[in-house]
Amino acid sequence: MDFGLVLIIAFILIGILYLLFFILFIKLHRIENKLINISYEDINFLVNELKELIIESERVSEKLENSIREKESLLEDLVDLVDTKLNKYEMIESKIENEKSLKEKILELYKSGRQLTEIAKELNISVTEVNLVIKMLNENK
Repeated sequence: MDFGLVLIIAFILIGILYLLFFILFIKLHRIENKLINISYEDINFLVNELKELIIESERVSEKLENSIREKESLLEDLVDLVDTKLNKYEMIESKIENEKSLKEKILELYKSGRQLTEIAKELNISVTEVNLVIKMLNENK
C-alpha cells in the first residue's frame, strides 16, 4: 500500500475528528448558555409549580384510593349476597329433592301393598301426608 494514501486517509480522519470536536464544543456552549440564563426566580417558580403538582397528585391519589375502597366494599357485599342466595337455592333444591324422594318412597311402599299407617310410621310423617301424596299421584295419572 502506498504511504501517501495512508497519510491522506489519516489527515481526512483527523479532519473529521476536529469537526466532531467543534460540533460538540458548540453544543456544550449552547447548553451552558441555557443554564446560565435561568434565574433564581425561574427556578423558584418551577419548584413551586412542582410542589403544587405533587399536592394535587396526592389529592387525586387519595380520592382514587377511597373510591377503590368503596368498590371493594361493594364487591364484598355482592359476594356475600350471592353466597346467601346460593345457599338458599341449595336448600330449596335439596328440599325439592327430598320431597321428590319422599313422594317416590310413598308411592313405592304403597305399590308394595303397605297400609297408609305403616308407610307413615316408616317415613316419620303423618297419615294425612301419605294420603295426600297418594291422592295427588292418582289424580296425575
